[in-house]
Amino acid sequence: MRPNPLLPVPRRVYRRARMAARRWGLALAAAAIVVSIAPGASASPEDVFGFGPRTMAMGGAGAALGQGFEAVWGNPALLSTARSKELSVGFLGAVFDLRAPERLDYDALSGSFIGAVLPVPFGGALRDRVALGFGFFTPFDLVVRGRILYPETPQFLLADRTESVAVQVGLGIDIGHGVRIGGGFAALAALTGSVLVGTDASGRIGTVVEDTLVASYGPIVGASYERGAYRVGLAFRGELVGRFNVVINVRDLGQIVVPPLNIAGIAQYDPLQLALEVARVKGPWRLTAGATYKRWSAYPGPAEATVRCPELDPETGEPLDECTAPTPESPEFTDTVVPRIGVEREIAPARGVALHLRAGYFLEPTPAPKQSKRANLFDNTRSAIGIGYGLELGPPFPRLKFDLAAQAQILHPRTHDKGADLPADNPGQPGVRSSGLVIAGAATVGVGF
Repeated sequence: MRPNPLLPVPRRVYRRARMAARRWGLALAAAAIVVSIAPGASASPEDVFGFGPRTMAMGGAGAALGQGFEAVWGNPALLSTARSKELSVGFLGAVFDLRAPERLDYDALSGSFIGAVLPVPFGGALRDRVALGFGFFTPFDLVVRGRILYPETPQFLLADRTESVAVQVGLGIDIGHGVRIGGGFAALAALTGSVLVGTDASGRIGTVVEDTLVASYGPIVGASYERGAYRVGLAFRGELVGRFNVVINVRDLGQIVVPPLNIAGIAQYDPLQLALEVARVKGPWRLTAGATYKRWSAYPGPAEATVRCPELDPETGEPLDECTAPTPESPEFTDTVVPRIGVEREIAPARGVALHLRAGYFLEPTPAPKQSKRANLFDNTRSAIGIGYGLELGPPFPRLKFDLAAQAQILHPRTHDKGADLPADNPGQPGVRSSGLVIAGAATVGVGF
């Protein structure tokens, strides 16, 4: 939202206001730049691609067939299948070709994986039944990126959602009789702070910036039931919201009165999710199929009000009955269901050597309506195709694992028709067609001990 101060500027100080506004306007611009590069929050890459190369190759599936550190996100209950310690490192990269209708400028994504699985060495009845898991993804060139653009600026929800640090921790327990349960959390960064703009004793305009990086958490809970060669997995992932809120206060500018300005919004949002999958887990062929429900209807949109009404009337001290400050329009997102399917073929050419060929597919319906109003916040239904390869070595060789994956996400073309009453300079007027392609790849190396 554009700043829209509610207090009028008296005519007799209008000229002075213009001169001062030019000066502190530069300071506000500097403050905005600080906000844009500060560690805020953006949506998690695991929700867009899947967490780890095996999950990516198998269409983002993991609630019934997850394993290793990737199970921290897929279903923490499956961590309890681990029988030895394992440490993995790797990388993820992705490029975005998003068009509306011209190609929009989005940086490529590149970052590193670190994952670990640690069986807890209990004895007796708890032997080989409890395991901890950790998973981290960190972009190479930033901690997190969050951009709040004017709503009429053409932009895709998809690209900025991948630019963030992803952290997951989980615990899995094998109860017995084929039942496993687990729980953990996902975490990301959120930013709060303030910017003070004012004059010093010499009459110069200056700024004081204070910000605090805080954590935002979302629960992950899972369960599975295995009978014979088949397993059913259920995973719940709580809503994960990364807000930033930096308040700009302007003081000591003579008779100029400026209300506090809030540079605020939601730069990261993973909706509440419920994933249900059924898988064949034994034999050379392993198959999984299921669906993930996502509650996108709770998404409030990326922007929050720039100018906010005080709780009390400054003249009477009474609670305000009505607020005239402008508020962003609701994005009117709707809930979605994402079907997934994955397959893995294991080949054992020699003792201590196992090869894994993988493929998968998922269809991610868009939660966003067609952009028929002023906003140009584009999002398209995506078809994602994944392929992957794995090599696992065991005794008599050192215990090593190599996993590779590639994923292509095709944005189904979509036409957005604007109303005739919109300004002619709106970038989407009179209509715009959005489409695109995303190519991602990942690789990890793991060592067991």
